Amino acid sequence: MKFPYSKFSILFLLLAITTIGAADPATVQLLSLGRMNEAIGGLSNRGDPESFNLLSRAYYAMERWDDAVKWGERAIAERPQDASYHLWLARAYGRKAGDSNPLAAAGIARKAKNEFERAVQLDPTNVEARSDLSKYYTEAPAIMGGGLDKARDQAAQVNKYDAAEAHSILAQVAAKEKRYDEAESQFRSAIKEARNPAQYWLQLADFYRLRGRFDDVQKTVLTATAEPSRSAEAYFDAANELYLSGRDFPEAVQYLRKYLDSGGLMEEAPAFRAHYLLGQVYEKMGRGSAATSEYEASLALASGFDRARKALGRLQ
Repeated sequence: MKFPYSKFSILFLLLAITTIGAADPATVQLLSLGRMNEAIGGLSNRGDPESFNLLSRAYYAMERWDDAVKWGERAIAERPQDASYHLWLARAYGRKAGDSNPLAAAGIARKAKNEFERAVQLDPTNVEARSDLSKYYTEAPAIMGGGLDKARDQAAQVNKYDAAEAHSILAQVAAKEKRYDEAESQFRSAIKEARNPAQYWLQLADFYRLRGRFDDVQKTVLTATAEPSRSAEAYFDAANELYLSGRDFPEAVQYLRKYLDSGGLMEEAPAFRAHYLLGQVYEKMGRGSAATSEYEASLALASGFDRARKALGRLQ
């Protein structure tokens, strides 16, 4: 689950930089750690397409959609055959569309669709691109190029490479059709097929939350965090599900502390967002001073993150 969904959901990337003229690996590591102020400072003086792409991703993480689109477009202008660049630009367009007025949103959403489809065309084996495209097809109305049959077609293609993700796509389609028993069954099939079941347990928890099954959310989160193969990011996702469910805030705090102390920070759940989420949890617990400290920690890493700035201003 990454930025497009409850955790700003299911987004993934390659951080190894091997191309000539690519961004310095130390700068890439800053981005992975969520130290956006330093990353942007290091990337802004570079003129290669990989740096443009990384800038786009940095601004995407901070929800600065116009900047994410700007730098994503520049990356593609310099390297138009890179599927991952089209995928990241598609994500930026998608989020910008979600924050735009209805008149502008339709046109921007179509740009997102075109970029998702271009990413898949350039790299048909890219499971992330096909998965994101399927989400677009699932959520968008037909007039904007959506369609559940199209999403099912993507699931069939994904199944060639990743059976668990194919089941996840079919679960989302079933949920959209309000076939909730089938959706739950598909999520459980994804769990059985997955090499890393924790991420699909957490998708199931998100499904339960949206159905108002909050007791099941708690149980499923516990199962996910007990998985031996879980990544550190699972703690972030687990805390987010508990926060959104309004359940067990002390446990959410513990999960976020474990994540921040894990040494396994990931770009999909950067440290500045973990501190922000921790601040939100503390606010719900009535611990204003602790929340203030976490919002300040978030801004120290990503001064352009407006959510944390607004939250801090609310408490001061």
